[in-house]
Amino acid sequence: MASLLPFSLPKPNLFKASSSVTSSSLTSSSLTSSPPSTLSLPDNLEEKFGRKGIKFLESNNIPEVELTVRNGSSVRLRIPDAHVTSYKPKVQWTDDGFHELLYTLPADDSSKSRGGIGLVINDTSESASKGSLISTSQWTVKDVDSDAIDALQVELSCSSGALDITYVVSLYPLSMATAVIVKNTGRKAITLTSAILSHLRFKKRGGAGIHGLQGCSYCRHPPPPSPFELLSPSEAMKTESSGWFSSDPVEKTGSWSVQDVPFTVLNDKLSRVYAAPPAERSKAFYKTPPSKYEAMDQGRELFFRMIRMGFEDIYLGSPGSFSDKYGKEYFICTGPASMLVPVVVQPDEKWKGAQVIEHDNFSVFSPNLSTIFSSKATKLSPSYQPTNLFFFNALQPNSIKREFPMPPSVAAPFPYQQSPINVDYLEEEFSGHGVTFEDVGGTCVATITLENGSTATLMLPRGLITSYKAPMWHGGSVELLHTVVSGGEDGGAVVQGGVSMEFSCLSDGGVLWSPCDWSLWDIRGNPQESIQVELISRDTEDMIEIKNIVNLQESCLSSELVVSNLKSSPLQLTGCVISHLTVSTPEATYAVGLEGSNFFNRSPLSSDFLIIPPDIPQEKMFNISQLWSQMRLLSGTGAASEIKGDELEGRLVESEDGNGRIYTSAPTYLTVIDRGRRNSIIAGRSGFDEVYMFSPGSSHEFYSKYSYICIGPSAMLKPIILKPGEVWRGGQHLQNPNL
Repeated sequence: MASLLPFSLPKPNLFKASSSVTSSSLTSSSLTSSPPSTLSLPDNLEEKFGRKGIKFLESNNIPEVELTVRNGSSVRLRIPDAHVTSYKPKVQWTDDGFHELLYTLPADDSSKSRGGIGLVINDTSESASKGSLISTSQWTVKDVDSDAIDALQVELSCSSGALDITYVVSLYPLSMATAVIVKNTGRKAITLTSAILSHLRFKKRGGAGIHGLQGCSYCRHPPPPSPFELLSPSEAMKTESSGWFSSDPVEKTGSWSVQDVPFTVLNDKLSRVYAAPPAERSKAFYKTPPSKYEAMDQGRELFFRMIRMGFEDIYLGSPGSFSDKYGKEYFICTGPASMLVPVVVQPDEKWKGAQVIEHDNFSVFSPNLSTIFSSKATKLSPSYQPTNLFFFNALQPNSIKREFPMPPSVAAPFPYQQSPINVDYLEEEFSGHGVTFEDVGGTCVATITLENGSTATLMLPRGLITSYKAPMWHGGSVELLHTVVSGGEDGGAVVQGGVSMEFSCLSDGGVLWSPCDWSLWDIRGNPQESIQVELISRDTEDMIEIKNIVNLQESCLSSELVVSNLKSSPLQLTGCVISHLTVSTPEATYAVGLEGSNFFNRSPLSSDFLIIPPDIPQEKMFNISQLWSQMRLLSGTGAASEIKGDELEGRLVESEDGNGRIYTSAPTYLTVIDRGRRNSIIAGRSGFDEVYMFSPGSSHEFYSKYSYICIGPSAMLKPIILKPGEVWRGGQHLQNPNL
């Protein structure tokens, strides 16, 4: 089977079923030809292919299959015409946090449906009838595949003349994919045009937009004819009146333009293909459209990333006022295509193409959402003056719906006062390095962006890294950090998770100081290779200086500490770097490389930024300032004792009685693998001897607020001693191996 899983898993529990019946027994015609004593088609399919997460059923006498993964996200597929009619991903942590993304309408005769996600393959060979190759074909179930219920696939197949066509529909917790494989079994080459067109649902017409097509060439072009179309090619090309006094230019068919604005407003009617002009493709080098772009729904404050593979073009169409005849909600039609230059499939050769729809709407500080809903949106294109309500509302400072004032101190041993930050000054002083600044509810949010798609988000002055999005093998990006926002006692919002610095310094006389107010010191680098954001914090006497250098590289996010002791007496540094890594559930998460490592069981750390489940009592936790009175742990007289590495069973990251672990002999680099999210991350350290790890346990809902693990280098059992005038360096490195 054509699997879309990115890598093999440790000890996978893989189930696979293959058809043992003929194709004719799996078509819709068998509904009437089967004798009364045999099973109906859905029962037959359920018996042969059904398993947990894959259910075969019948709707209006049409066999369908429904896929449902562990977090509740689901896809529904009609078997005879390979039409995806529903995709409901989970976009919020609440029980009802599902959203129907696809816009699907049943036909009048209730035997066919329109909209949704439809595969289009047309023969454009000179000797052919230049029509659809699959409109009259009957698809059959060829295979299914599943890994637990975290990744599900259904493979359909059909034949049309000399072509064998395979269509694979896959579902994951945060994405779905549709892939097509066309094989030419004949003796002559076949010329094809093809597309995978998705009809996406929006809450309102004035809140629909596309981000990511700036700089792309496009021309006015009709969509390919499809049995699933909501607007025919002729309807899609009809113009609508913008009013008697409108001066908006009308796009000319066949005339090429370059989009010079970051957002494509879909309020009005349009039908375009984004592609390299055919005349340009004969050159040695030419610019192609991006492999991914994002559909923005302002009404629901959601976005979905569209990723293309194998296709050369991108089709984008919006109905404008033509959508009124279908109801109050709005829709667009978009997807990867090969329309302008047909694909030639030689004898005995294959052609492959795919589309992936993914999201990470759980992330609060998504760079894409913060860009579109912020007052800095116009900086991307100073000449662009939006008139549409979608962007007009987004550009008003008072219209921002999400406000994130600084979290109040929960258990901080030192008073904290936020220093005012001039965001406009930072934008003017440090612009041009790939870092943008914006004011979100009184907090400065800095977004670091590389050209390869890696992004990181940093909150100032607290120095909290709230987001790290890393590019993946499929061309998209995935959020690797876990950040949540909850209500505070003062009615504001409390931001927790991400990557935080939890350190305190002890000097002569028992004076404690912790860095909690960070100032921006410098920005270096470039978006092509790496960007370093240097923060600095000093004590009130300017005798202790700590620099926090956040370094975003193409496949790594590093946080380096540089501690300078300017005192005339020794300085003791204790604490850790805490990283909340987002996972499907700790039960499906493995830390590879800890075999044989000794560790201490330790009460969980208490911090402003640490996410602690409600079933762990506050009196059981400790904060960094309490470490100095608990150093007796090292002498063996404390409550905890060191556990030898050979007593560690397995590699599963688990929490024992709500405790964390401090590893004293862990390797410099270890790999955290999440079977549910299908990715991994390498956590490394420098300058530290210990590794702190905490898991909230697996008793909580999957893909929820408590679906994370904490990991980071530490100096909690044995402090770091700095002599007078000495400088110490240490850091953490989160590497992305999924490229």
